[in-house]
Amino acid sequence: MTDFAGDSLRAGRLPALRSIRTLFGPLFSRLDPGYLVAAVLPLIGIIPTFGDGVIKSADAPLHVHRIFAMTTLLQTGNLWPRWVPWFHLGYGYPVFNFYPPGVFHLGGLLGLLGLPIPLAFTLVGALAWMLGSVGTYALARRFLPGYGALLAAMLWAYAPSRLYEIWHQGSLPQMMSAAFVPWVFWGLVTAARFPTRRSLLAVGLPLAGMVLTHQPVTLVAGLFIAPAALLLPLLYGWRARATLPRRLGTVFAGLVLGAGLAAIFLLPMAAELRYIQAAEDAPDVIPYLISNFLQPGELFSQPIPMDLTDLRFELPTTFGLLNGVLGALGLLALIRRRRYTVAALLALALAFNTLMLLEISLPLWERIPFLAQLRFPARLLRVGAVFIALAGGASLLLLPTRWRLAGLGAALALALVSALPLVYPNQRFVNWENLSALDEIRMETVEHNWGTTSYDEFNPIWGEKPGWDPAVEPEEYITDPLRIVVNRLDMIRQWPDLQVEQIDSSSVRVTVASARPVRFRQFYFPGWTATLNGQPVEVYPEAELGQITINVPEGEHIITLAYTGTTAQTLGALVTLASLGLCVLLVVTGRQPQSVETDRKTAAEEGSLPPRPAAAILAGVVIFALVNTVYITPQTLWFRHRSPPDSPAYMQTPVHVSFGDTFELLGYTLEQTDAAPGDLLAVTLYWRALHEIEREYRPVVQLVNLSQTAAWAASEPFFPGGGNTIGYTPDRFASDIHVMRVFEDAPPYAGRISVQMLDAATNAPLRLPDGSDRIVLEPLIRIQGRGEALPSSLGYRFDETLELACAGVTRDGGRLNIRLGWMVRQSPGQDVTTFIHGLDANGQQIVQNDAPPLGADYPSSLWLPGQNLLAIYSLPWDEAIRSVAVGLYTPDRRLAVTQNGQPVPDNRVILPLNEDTCSP
Repeated sequence: MTDFAGDSLRAGRLPALRSIRTLFGPLFSRLDPGYLVAAVLPLIGIIPTFGDGVIKSADAPLHVHRIFAMTTLLQTGNLWPRWVPWFHLGYGYPVFNFYPPGVFHLGGLLGLLGLPIPLAFTLVGALAWMLGSVGTYALARRFLPGYGALLAAMLWAYAPSRLYEIWHQGSLPQMMSAAFVPWVFWGLVTAARFPTRRSLLAVGLPLAGMVLTHQPVTLVAGLFIAPAALLLPLLYGWRARATLPRRLGTVFAGLVLGAGLAAIFLLPMAAELRYIQAAEDAPDVIPYLISNFLQPGELFSQPIPMDLTDLRFELPTTFGLLNGVLGALGLLALIRRRRYTVAALLALALAFNTLMLLEISLPLWERIPFLAQLRFPARLLRVGAVFIALAGGASLLLLPTRWRLAGLGAALALALVSALPLVYPNQRFVNWENLSALDEIRMETVEHNWGTTSYDEFNPIWGEKPGWDPAVEPEEYITDPLRIVVNRLDMIRQWPDLQVEQIDSSSVRVTVASARPVRFRQFYFPGWTATLNGQPVEVYPEAELGQITINVPEGEHIITLAYTGTTAQTLGALVTLASLGLCVLLVVTGRQPQSVETDRKTAAEEGSLPPRPAAAILAGVVIFALVNTVYITPQTLWFRHRSPPDSPAYMQTPVHVSFGDTFELLGYTLEQTDAAPGDLLAVTLYWRALHEIEREYRPVVQLVNLSQTAAWAASEPFFPGGGNTIGYTPDRFASDIHVMRVFEDAPPYAGRISVQMLDAATNAPLRLPDGSDRIVLEPLIRIQGRGEALPSSLGYRFDETLELACAGVTRDGGRLNIRLGWMVRQSPGQDVTTFIHGLDANGQQIVQNDAPPLGADYPSSLWLPGQNLLAIYSLPWDEAIRSVAVGLYTPDRRLAVTQNGQPVPDNRVILPLNEDTCSP
C-alpha cells in the first residue's frame, strides 16, 4: 500500500509540482523574506494607533479635515482639487495648491470607498510606517546582508522621531514623506549601480512620492540627495570611467522624471507662491527657529517611560541612545571590514545632519533658501533616522557569521525595549459624529488654525484684513459644503435693496435697483471665473478682505462662480501626464540587459535572510503584538507610569498652589540653577485642573530679578494644544515644559522663576489665594559671567574682599549721580550697605543716601569672586557739595579700607565732583 501511494504521488503530483515550480520558481528564488518581515516589524506600534477616532496629536485633526475635504471634492469629479470653499471660515482657501496633497488623495480614495475618515487617516499612517520600514530594508540590502538590513529596518521603524510623529505631532504628510526617503536613496544607488532605463523609475517614483506629500521633508532631504546624486555615480563608475556619463545621466534623468511626475503640484506652487502670505518673510522666523534647535545632550538621549496620567507628556526629539550606540559600532564595523566608502558616506551624512540640529548651524539655515521657514530643525531627524539606522544595522558585522542570528535577535529585542516606553498611548482619541464641513469651521473658530494651517500662510495677499469674522449660516455647510454665498453685510449696510436667492452651491440670482458691485464670501485668487446670465464677466478682489467681486448692472441676473484653474496649473497637469506616459513606456520597453539582470539577482540573493529565521522573527513580532494588545496594554503598567493626578512621577519639587480656583500648580522640575547670557534655561511645570475647564488659558514664565522689577528670560507659549485647555478635568495633570533663552544683556546677578496663568482671551491673570498674580519659585538662578570689564584705576580694598576699581560723580540737573565699580575678590559672605555722603568744603556731611550696593536686585551676600559689578546711586544736588564720601558697613562696623596696602582715614573714599574713572 505504501509503495502504491508513493508511486501515485510520484506519478501524479510531482509533475504538477514541477509545473508550479517552473512557473513561479524564478519569483520565489528572488524573493527575500526579509521584505515581508520588515513590513510587519511596525505592527507592535501600529495596533495601538487604532482607537475610537484618531490620536489627538497636534496636527492629526487638521489632516482629518483635509482628507474629508479631498473626499468631498473628489466626489464632485474634481480629480485634482486645489481650492476648498469652506476652509478659512467659509472664505475658501488654496490649501491643496501649496500644501502637497498626496496623502489626502490617498485618504480621499479610501473615503470614496466608504471608510470613515478617521480610519482612513490611521490606515494611511500605518501604510507609511510599513512603507518606510521596507524601504530602509531595501536600501540597507544594497550593502548589508539580510541580518543587518533587518536590524536597520527595526531601528528606523522604532526610532524616537517616528514615535514622536505618531503620538505627538501627528503630521500624516510628514510620516509618508519620511517613508519615501529611504526609497529615494535606494533609487539613487540603483540608478548609479545599474544605469538602465528602468532605473529611472527607481529614482523618479519615490522622489515624486516624497515631493507630493511634504515640502519640509523634501527640502531637508534635498540637502543630502543633491550631493548623493553626484557622488554615487562617481563611486560606482570610478573603475569604469567609460560608464560614468551613463551613470550620471541615469541618476539625473531619474531626478528630472520625479520632478515631472510632481509638476502638477510643483509648477503652480512655484508660479503662484507670490499670491499668498507665505511669500513674505515673517519677522519671528529666526527667533522661533533658534528656540527650537536641539541641545547637545538631547541628540542621543534615551526616552523615559511615558506617564499615562499626563495630558501633555513631552516625547523627546532625539536619535535615541540605542541608535547612537549601534550606529557608532556600525561605523567601526564597516571600517574593520574595509568598507571605507560606505563608512565615510554614512559618517559624513550623520555629521552634517547632527550639525544642522544644533544652533551652531544657524548661518547655514539663514543662507540656504527657504530653509529657515521650516522653523523646526528636528525635521532633519526624519532623514537622519535613515542614516543612523543603516549604520546601526552594520553593527552586526562585528560578530562572527555564526553569531549574527543571535546578535540580530538580541538587537531587535533591545530596540523594542528601548521603544516600548513611547509605544503606549497617553493621548486621548478624538472622533466626530457625522463629520462635516461645519466641524472644520468650528475647529478654526476655537483653535484659530485658519484654513487648517498654523500661521495662515496660504491666505491670499489681496485685502487689508485677514477675514476672521464668523462664517455666515454655518449650519448650512453640513448639507452643502461647497456653497458660495453673497456677502450679506452688503445687503444690510450698503445696499438694502439687494435681493439674493441661492440657486445652488455656486449660483445665485441677484436683483439690484441700480448698477453696483456684488461681493461673495470667497477669497479672490487666480483661477476663479464667473458668468453673468451665462456670459463671462470680470472677477476682481475688493479692497477690504480681498473677496471675489463682480460688477452687476441694474435688474435681475444669475451669477455662477467656478474655480477653473490657471495656465500654470494646466501646464503642470500636462507635464505630469506626459511623465506618467513616459513611466508606462519605460516599464513596457525598458528591459534589463542580461548582464545587469544577473548582477542584480546576485546582489539580491547574497546574504538574504534565510526563511526559517525570517519566519521565527515574523511569528515573534505577531505574537508580541497580540500579547501586547490583549494583556500588557490593558492589564499592566509595564514600560510606563500612571501617576496619581496630584503627584506626577517626574515632578521634583511640590508646590500645590491654586490659581484662581481654576488650576493648581502641583510643582515643578528644575534641572539647572545657573545659566549664562544667551543660554537656555528649562523648567517643567505640572498643572492640574480643579474642575472641568471651559476656557483657554496660557502660562507666562519668566526669569526675574529678586526685586521682580526686570525679566532676564521669558516663555509665553499657549498652554497644551495651542491654548486649548477646554475639557481639562481634575483626573489628569499636564506637564508644561518652558525653555527660556537668557537675554544677552542679562547681568551676572541671581534671580528666580516667576509663574503666572493668564486667561488667553483677556490676558487677565488668575489670582493666588493671597491675592498676588504670580508665584515666584524658591530656587535661586544664577546668571553666569564676570560682568563688563572695569578699569582698575582706584584700587581701594574693602576688608580685602571687595575692590572699588572705579568711580564717577556727575551732575544731572537737580541730582548728583554716583557710579561705583566693584570687583569681587572674595565673597563677602554677608550683606553690606553703601553709605553715600555729600560733603561741603569743610568735609561736613550735607546730604546722604545709604543703600545696599545693588539694592534688592543682587544682595552682596550672593556675590561671587571674579565678578565686576557696577552700582548706581544718586544724591539731591546742593550748591554746597564739593565732594562725595563712600564706604561700606555692616550692622556691626565699617569695612576697613586700604589703598596700596595703606589704611585710608575713616574707612571711607573721598570722590571729587565731575570725574568718572569708570567711563572708557
